[in-house]
Amino acid sequence: MNYLIDHETESIHRTTFAGDQCGFHNSSMDKREFTQSLSYVEKLLTEHHYKKCVFCGS
Repeated sequence: MNYLIDHETESIHRTTFAGDQCGFHNSSMDKREFTQSLSYVEKLLTEHHYKKCVFCGS
């Protein structure tokens, strides 16, 4: 699965379902990151308190 990580808002999106309602377009490009690593996503969620996006079903 592919993920878009928005470091500006500390939110994680599923790229397949991410859209305008997610609001990541308002973040600067250098604060966005793409990954396929579920372990990295889980680390951000548990250790750094990132949140899953409620709009894209992440």
